[in-house]
Amino acid sequence: MFHKLALVILACLLLAGCDQQAVIEKFVPKDDDAFARRFLELVRTGDYAAASQMLDLSQQGKKSEAGLRSLNTVLAHGGQLSVEVIGFNISSNLSGGNKLMDLSYQIRFADMYAAGDVVIQHTAAGGATILGAHFQLLPDSLKEINRFTFSGKSIVHYLIFAICIAAPVLIIFALIACIRTPIRKKWLWIIFILMGFGQFQFAWTSGQLGVRLFYFTILGAGVMRSSSYASWIFSFSAPLGAILFLALRRKLRLPDKPKTPPPLPPPPPTTTGL
Repeated sequence: MFHKLALVILACLLLAGCDQQAVIEKFVPKDDDAFARRFLELVRTGDYAAASQMLDLSQQGKKSEAGLRSLNTVLAHGGQLSVEVIGFNISSNLSGGNKLMDLSYQIRFADMYAAGDVVIQHTAAGGATILGAHFQLLPDSLKEINRFTFSGKSIVHYLIFAICIAAPVLIIFALIACIRTPIRKKWLWIIFILMGFGQFQFAWTSGQLGVRLFYFTILGAGVMRSSSYASWIFSFSAPLGAILFLALRRKLRLPDKPKTPPPLPPPPPTTTGL
């Protein structure tokens, strides 16, 4: 039952989103993609002289040649079946008007995969050079490595998942109770209840936990990932407002207004006679 609930939640999230891979392929600059692929092919085939000419001046030298040979050991692992771009990031407004384009790739071999990135620097004059490239071999596709599953997960994964469900449920329960309870400054309490304080971020694949102390969220929990190749990130915040309201609800409740008794019926008319 627990696994089915998890799959339903993730299915709703996926249906609510868009095809992230299609967005990446549509908006990644085609010239930069071709430039990076050319560099990777030169390194894969061992043409270090041509690859070195594509490097930025700050990266050229004996150290860069050793780096190219190290990169070759990954790219030349075997016959490449496919090379796909899986993400990109643009950094502009750098010193001197330069712009950085960081392209992420996944390479499929017959028996393994490789993943990494190529950083391209664009100068204000319009030139382009390779500022860096880093790749590592992987036993499987990033989609498979980072897929959502409870298989092989620790008790911490189950605990984090349970908290991410319990936090918004508690907040919604407290919110309904607040709306139905006659109290002073109800709108301030509603805002306080809706807020989660601080944030804990949990990477589902690696199990790494990050903390942001000065952070505020709505409904106290969330889940996201940057693409279908990235790890799921679960986040939750402390529902202090909800907990405090439920603890003080009886004290905050306004006393019931005394019921006024219904008015007495008028006396019957009196008659007189002789």
